[in-house]
Amino acid sequence: MAVLKLSLFSNNLPDFFIIDHGGLADIAKIETEEDRRNATFQWTGPSLNFGERGMLVRAVAPPGFCLLIATFDNFRIHSKFFTGITDPQVKAQVIEESTYVLEQAEIDPNQASFRSAKFPDRLIRHRNFELFAEPVVTPDELQSACFRIDQPLHPADF
Repeated sequence: MAVLKLSLFSNNLPDFFIIDHGGLADIAKIETEEDRRNATFQWTGPSLNFGERGMLVRAVAPPGFCLLIATFDNFRIHSKFFTGITDPQVKAQVIEESTYVLEQAEIDPNQASFRSAKFPDRLIRHRNFELFAEPVVTPDELQSACFRIDQPLHPADF
């Protein structure tokens, strides 16, 4: 199976990419080489076909971090180190809360949304340049949950 490296930019703010900002996931403009690295992810699903389940994990060092729905922080999306978790129950919970279903975006069917597998009423969306997993209903909310899959901003391996 091929490694599916990608970067994701906001459909309604096209200069803003999903980025790991030191433990919190946001959308931001890419200004530095470090930003390019922090905005490059690997989709762990078998393909980028709609309906596939997978995780978004960092594709550039440091490895082992995934985008987790932090229920303890109002469903804010955090970057969580998961590969080193030794407690099998904790690791299973982290993986469960970091697994998404890749869907056709409702507001723009040519683009993607990421629905939580554990909390199926919630999609990854940006609000005030921060990422959350939230229910979306209004056109503005649907737009903020719509992302364009792009080539990885940092194509090199670790």
